[in-house]
Amino acid sequence: MQQFHNVAIIGADNEQSQQLIELLEKNQFPVAQLFAVAIEQQDDEESTLKWQGQAVEFADPQLVNWSEVSVAWLLSSEEAALDIAEQACQLSTVIIDVVGAKPQALSYLHAAVNPEQIGELISERWLTCASSLAGQLALLLHIIQQDVELERVEVNAMLSAANKGKAGVDELAGQTARLLNGLPVEPAVFSQQLAFNLLPEQAEEGSSSDFEQQLSEQCRALLRSPELMVNVSAQHVPVFYGDSLSIHLYATYSLDLLSIREWLSEHSAFDLVEGEIVTPVNNIANNQSIVISRLRQNPYSDKGVNLNLMANNPLTGQLSNALQLAEILVKQYI
Repeated sequence: MQQFHNVAIIGADNEQSQQLIELLEKNQFPVAQLFAVAIEQQDDEESTLKWQGQAVEFADPQLVNWSEVSVAWLLSSEEAALDIAEQACQLSTVIIDVVGAKPQALSYLHAAVNPEQIGELISERWLTCASSLAGQLALLLHIIQQDVELERVEVNAMLSAANKGKAGVDELAGQTARLLNGLPVEPAVFSQQLAFNLLPEQAEEGSSSDFEQQLSEQCRALLRSPELMVNVSAQHVPVFYGDSLSIHLYATYSLDLLSIREWLSEHSAFDLVEGEIVTPVNNIANNQSIVISRLRQNPYSDKGVNLNLMANNPLTGQLSNALQLAEILVKQYI
């Protein structure tokens, strides 16, 4: 008989909350009761969340019996949210940290890459999701590394406005409209004008940015391959949705392109597209797959393969991974 669980969302006033709830419904997660805990709620602010067609009221965290809550997803990095999550953790709730609220996480998790580490970390009752792009890149490398020893990975990341959330999308839309009407723009989310522009990641001269370092570190941690060289360069592009990675793989010996094509085409998470031009507008909008395109041999080395990876990360990133981690938790550990 299926067991149902009390669950909570900490930071339920976050824009991702309704997306997570919709994933819970779609996957028929065994929810007994859902607690939505807001962090930045105004006194007169009402919840707009819907669960199974019914309105979900915000819950007072002091009135939630956390000892009876199996899983809580942390969607806010605010100090108040972290305090609530730590209190819940002490009372036996397993926290799935979607925002990386603890920078010095013991490990990063992706349900399709390193699910065995859940068992190693369950006693801590704090599981940290890998970032969307780190999880997707690590999954790609994980599949290939099962049969090939990779030596080096070069990544050029092109980040859409959605990488900064709704605020990033709104700012790009606003900047575009103002510039088309001959008006100046005042960037807030991005360091400079993004519309009709290209913004490299900001870092001290001669060093990688925090994003570039984190993508490399999380990917290597997920794969448990600290020796693997993952070199990342990133820039923000004036695209609303759809993050893209241009990837160059180098192995210790010759890479078989036909085998890689077969491995990727057989994996349910990937949509291998060949013979057509893949773009965010045509292939990524409302698509929950990770799209792989331009798979080709490196023209200068039989040990190298080049490809593009593209995904609509609000749909295919951390929230999906956070739900899958919870599904493993309730089936195997709780």
